[in-house]
Amino acid sequence: MSRSEWIRVSKSKPCKICSRSDWCAVSANGKIAYCMRIESSKPCKSGGWIHKLDDCQLISTVPKRMPKPIVRSEPSKDFFSLARQYQHNLTDLTVLSKDLGVSTESLKRLEVGWDGRNYTFPMRNGNDRIVGIRLRRNGSKYCVTGSKTALFWPDGVVVDSKQPLWICEGESDCAALLDLGFDAIGRPSCNSGINDIKTILARYNRDVIIMADKDKAVTRPDGPVYYPGIEGALRLAEVIKPIVRSVKCVLPAVGTDIREWVQNGATREAVLAAANNARTL
Repeated sequence: MSRSEWIRVSKSKPCKICSRSDWCAVSANGKIAYCMRIESSKPCKSGGWIHKLDDCQLISTVPKRMPKPIVRSEPSKDFFSLARQYQHNLTDLTVLSKDLGVSTESLKRLEVGWDGRNYTFPMRNGNDRIVGIRLRRNGSKYCVTGSKTALFWPDGVVVDSKQPLWICEGESDCAALLDLGFDAIGRPSCNSGINDIKTILARYNRDVIIMADKDKAVTRPDGPVYYPGIEGALRLAEVIKPIVRSVKCVLPAVGTDIREWVQNGATREAVLAAANNARTL
């Protein structure tokens, strides 16, 4: 559809899928919704999902007398034991350290392992339980089958620390922040990990600094341009603001993320200065 065929949602006319008043749009004929929050079988390349409103309305009118489906769930994997096994397989972190430009010590704190083909990074939920494992090889990222996407939570980063908690995207950015001496947790992407982060932050009132990625601009189907990393960081800040002492968003002065900034010479002092100069949200 062309830009003129999409209408942005508003407080008076919120999204019919997620009921929110921003980021989403509806087609001019009122038959299609473009929602940035709730998934469907039709994802958009620029982010968000397409929903046919006629289908949604038809579904809501179906009588609720359908038999409950039989769910045959497979036994959940013991990701803790699997992560430990992979960790024991990896005896030398030098190659990965050079490839990512981060220290072997920070990679050890992230409990990196090796499954025979890929480097492995355990993912933990908000209760510090390993619920999935990310696989990384030659820049490509996958997950072990059955994984739940969760947080990259390094050893030594505790919930009740008096130090600010830095939140970034991904395991390698998290390692870069650890190299600078910060308490850091990585989330799987700019739009995920929110509930796990809320679980962590609800236990202890602390200052939070969100290190956003400076991504390239992306155009929505209805025309406006947005920046995924910045938008995701601001969305997270909005959610956690009521449960933290303070929250700020910081962008790298050089490159697209904190790891690239560090590789280009960023020091702890320079990154702290950027955080101190950022406004509290």
